[in-house]
Amino acid sequence: MAESLAIDGGTPIRTENWPPLIPGGAVYGEEEKQAAIEVIEARSPFRYYGIESLGKVDRFEAAYARYVGTRFALATHSGSTALSVALAALDVGPGTEVIMPAFMWIADVNAVVHLRAVPVLADIDETLNLDPRDIERCITPRTRVIIAVHMAGTAADMPAILEVVDRHGIPVLEDCSQAAGARIGGRPVGSMGTAGATSLQYNKNFTTGEGGMITTDDDEVFRRAVCFHDTGFERDLEGVSTGEDSAFETFGMGVRMDELRGAVGLVQLEKLPSILQGMQRHQVRLRETLGKTPGIQLRRIVDPEGDSGAYFSWIHDSAEAAAKFTAAIRAEGIPAGEPHGGIHQYRYMSNLLNKAPVTTAGCPWTCPFNAESPMEYRAGMLPRSDDLLDRARILPLPAQLTDEDVDDVIRAFRKVARAVL
Repeated sequence: MAESLAIDGGTPIRTENWPPLIPGGAVYGEEEKQAAIEVIEARSPFRYYGIESLGKVDRFEAAYARYVGTRFALATHSGSTALSVALAALDVGPGTEVIMPAFMWIADVNAVVHLRAVPVLADIDETLNLDPRDIERCITPRTRVIIAVHMAGTAADMPAILEVVDRHGIPVLEDCSQAAGARIGGRPVGSMGTAGATSLQYNKNFTTGEGGMITTDDDEVFRRAVCFHDTGFERDLEGVSTGEDSAFETFGMGVRMDELRGAVGLVQLEKLPSILQGMQRHQVRLRETLGKTPGIQLRRIVDPEGDSGAYFSWIHDSAEAAAKFTAAIRAEGIPAGEPHGGIHQYRYMSNLLNKAPVTTAGCPWTCPFNAESPMEYRAGMLPRSDDLLDRARILPLPAQLTDEDVDDVIRAFRKVARAVL
């Protein structure tokens, strides 16, 4: 006789709380503490000079560039500002458009709009990331950059995306914030596009609390990014030519990373491989064990061996089945749900749908330079993406999960699937 579902009054599979998904934050320890103390004792928290400068941010940038496999890395004080600086360095501004997927982080939209450019929305595919097949529909003469967002731990199909955009000569900015350490064919995210940006905020795979990184192989993109992130100041950069007319090249922002975060970042970067290994181990087991469950298909991962492992993700046959399954499995103590609670989808971003202005003059929507980009946004404008997101579900997989926790997921998944699918 089948077990009664917890949602129907039966005994739930588990009652213990699910650990939060704070991959890097969960492994903070003595190493991070001592790294921060070293900077404090040197009385030199600013990266470019101090009483006893330790060069922690310089070392962090060099280490991250080696990890990703790019020539350059530039640290910023947040992932959001990393996006803004990278887009500015790629010449995004009034009169330009930036293509991005229907499922992305609000910071991707924010960065484009703050630069007075126009976001253009494209469909996602079964990776839950940008659909390469929809890019050409979105390209116009004003397209300046395409943002490939690696959402919920999994890389977008970069080989297929690059195959399309290379025909048009359009740069790709990889937003690696939720998938730091993920790879495709051995190539880390952040190394495949013209530039990459990642967040080091608390929920990310490795973290400095707040922080960001930009990666690129391009001399000019890097030089411009350095200027934009440092109030427009053009510093002498090893291996990169600089101008001699003025110390200030442009009007920039003061979004440099400080030495405290640089010191902690160095420690966290050393821990990243073991963090990923823990999450990947859980994900692989769940995909192998539950992947053939009738009524679901697994989220497509371009390179399963290179996934960050942060989530177990699947897609139901219908939105109704997804809703019914989710309610039942949550009652069993397994916190599966809509991708990121459903809020980081274009159709729930009221500021975008309503074209909320950044300035009292209505920019960027009323900017005369954008007159040829009469973009209109509305819920339902991308029905293929809406359908996928309505049917998709994800479960966070903190590295500190035990084998017994994963056993609970398997038992609950099978119990609910037998009853409702």
